[in-house]
Amino acid sequence: MIKEAAASIKKVWNYEKTINVDIRALQNMLVIFAIVMLLIDVENFKLGKYVIGGATLFAAVVCILCAAVLNRYQKEVYRIGRLVVIVLLALALPLAVGGANDGFSLLWYMLIPIFTLVLFGMPFGVPACIGFGLGIMLLFWTPVRGVLLYSYPREYLYYYPIFYWGFCLLTVVMDIFYKLYQILQVENEKKLEEEVQHAVDDTKKLMVNSVATISRMLDEKDSYTQEHSQRVAEYSALIAQNLKTVSYTEREISLIYRSALLHDIGKIAIPDAVLNKPARLTDEEFEIMKKHTIWGREILSELKFLPQADLGASYHHEHYDGTGYPFGMKGEELPLITRIISAADALDAMNSNRCYRKHCDKDYIIGEFEKGAGTQFDPQVAQTVVQLIREEKIVVL
Repeated sequence: MIKEAAASIKKVWNYEKTINVDIRALQNMLVIFAIVMLLIDVENFKLGKYVIGGATLFAAVVCILCAAVLNRYQKEVYRIGRLVVIVLLALALPLAVGGANDGFSLLWYMLIPIFTLVLFGMPFGVPACIGFGLGIMLLFWTPVRGVLLYSYPREYLYYYPIFYWGFCLLTVVMDIFYKLYQILQVENEKKLEEEVQHAVDDTKKLMVNSVATISRMLDEKDSYTQEHSQRVAEYSALIAQNLKTVSYTEREISLIYRSALLHDIGKIAIPDAVLNKPARLTDEEFEIMKKHTIWGREILSELKFLPQADLGASYHHEHYDGTGYPFGMKGEELPLITRIISAADALDAMNSNRCYRKHCDKDYIIGEFEKGAGTQFDPQVAQTVVQLIREEKIVVL
């Protein structure tokens, strides 16, 4: 039992070191405190205690003003709050010695455990509460009470420290239970968040794998471009990683890879007779083939779990000079991701065997990218492709 209690206290102690002051709770406490003081002030003025009444009224107004502006100074609340408590504790000695307001002013200090423990936590509240309690015991229960200027009733001197320590202990217990509840809530929320994130990740992974499977099915459908999408995705990631003017994050590289992997997904709607025709396409057939960019965009644009996946499908046949299709976009109008995928797509087309020709050699491919820089290809992308081929980071057949 003792070990469990000690463990709970330690857990709360460490937890309170990591949290900020509850601004809403502090505002509510200040407002309630101000209302109570105003109600007491009615009696002060009735009894003709105008000095005490004025001071109490001033304190109530300050509390209301503080509650109103707390939201502006959230970062400073903890530091300012501790400073205020320290000032109040320093004022406790002259108030106790002088018996301010016939000892009534000292009764407000019964609230110290609430303001220090609940709001600022045990690391600050425990020393403050213990320090005040020991000081009052020393002043009221030892010969030191000879310095008191006010003649307190005997019962006041005897019971004040007892009630203070009792209230302090009650506040500590309540604070521990309340903070343990908060810790449990945080742990449950974190666990739930992890479970939800795990479920989302699993679902996303399943969806990505499903779409990738469709991509592989497409490559199988086109007998002349098997594994084309996979190679284009690998080329695109490699180009993106080696661009000198842009530094992509790992997540952005992953998005580029997935978009490239799915760039030809619209071909799934192309008739086999057109897609696998060994001879030159007629104008009508070519118009059908060109629509795979539009169909790919329609398929991928609704996939919220794959942001930007539709870019590669939509624009991989656009040219840097605006002579491509389907929209004739050019230059910086084209997202850089699509300029990368477009170059990777052309690279694999030249580096693969097709029904109408064999793969192109290294010098020819380099020449095509150097010649097409600024026309078909983004100049920096083309330069990166040439560099990767020459450094043999991209292997040509």
